[in-house]
Amino acid sequence: MAVTIREYWKNLKTEYEATYNESIFSDYNVLIQYAERFESYLRGLMQKHPQDVDMVCALTTVEQVLRHEKSSIQLLEDFLETYSSALSDTDKARVYTNLAFYYNDERHIKEYNYLSAAIKLNSPYIETYRGLALYHFSSYEDNESIEALTKSLQAFEKGISVSNDYEISYGYAVCLFGLKKHEKAKTIFEQLLSKYPNRMRLLLGIAYCDVYLGNKKQALDRLKQIKLGPDVAYYLSNDEIYDFEVFNAYYVLGEYELFLEECKKAEEDYDLSGGPYYFGLWITNRHDLFHIEVDKQRTELLECIEDVKAVADFDSEAEKQSYIQSWEDDLEALSTVVHKIKHENYKPIVELKLCPIYGCYLIDCLFHNF
Repeated sequence: MAVTIREYWKNLKTEYEATYNESIFSDYNVLIQYAERFESYLRGLMQKHPQDVDMVCALTTVEQVLRHEKSSIQLLEDFLETYSSALSDTDKARVYTNLAFYYNDERHIKEYNYLSAAIKLNSPYIETYRGLALYHFSSYEDNESIEALTKSLQAFEKGISVSNDYEISYGYAVCLFGLKKHEKAKTIFEQLLSKYPNRMRLLLGIAYCDVYLGNKKQALDRLKQIKLGPDVAYYLSNDEIYDFEVFNAYYVLGEYELFLEECKKAEEDYDLSGGPYYFGLWITNRHDLFHIEVDKQRTELLECIEDVKAVADFDSEAEKQSYIQSWEDDLEALSTVVHKIKHENYKPIVELKLCPIYGCYLIDCLFHNF
């Protein structure tokens, strides 16, 4: 059945792309028309083969493309309830993983439950392990839970035993980095770099590891090789290197001249006000500029307070006061950090962070797996 279904979609794609000489995914309004034709075909199959897992998984992904996510969930959960006893563990793992993806907004508990159920069935699908690893890593990013980071590491590690692909290996190294196992993380980044030469995200990962391993010269050499923006060589528009990822590394290394130089280049894109920037100015004896920048920030905060005071259409006085208090807290925090930098030899902490590649883990994705 899977071959027949994929052949039908392939013919639809070929029909469009031969006529218009562009990808069927380039225009969503066009995609809808062809997805609706595919949906009609699949619903016809469903009447004849209601127990076929290929059919129901294809139909649910088409419903997702048509933005009928609730319909996708209902179809799969009804399918499980009706035919669960007749499904193999592999088929169940496939359905569970797809269901988890449909529940992945704001990490719904059902996303975790379905992914866990699929793993208990020894899912042969790499998407299952990627999904669970990303679920836990997102939790780690929210609350800095080492337990969540460790679980993410374990899920990536299980995924490697299924398919040692780039995203899984990279995610595993990122988790090692987060757990401060920098030498092990660096080794994996370097192994990947041998397969994907000059991949910018890998160069950054190696540089970050060298920063924390105390390999200052090696770290600086890597950082200077990194090109900002999307990685054109690998068409990675979703894996862009940002200015702050480089200049923050210079700051941690104590290379304040390079840090300020890169900050200057990036000032149109980033709000540089904050402790690290002020510290960089102070430690390099740019005291006049330090005071100018601090005064500018203080003026902006005072103006925000006055603007809030002038607004009359708050729902309540309490709401208005909460906004004022927020800006006053920022003003106090500014005064505190400035005093500490000037009089207490205080260096604001910057932590270098990496994250895995977030993306689709839907097994039967019309965009990625058909």
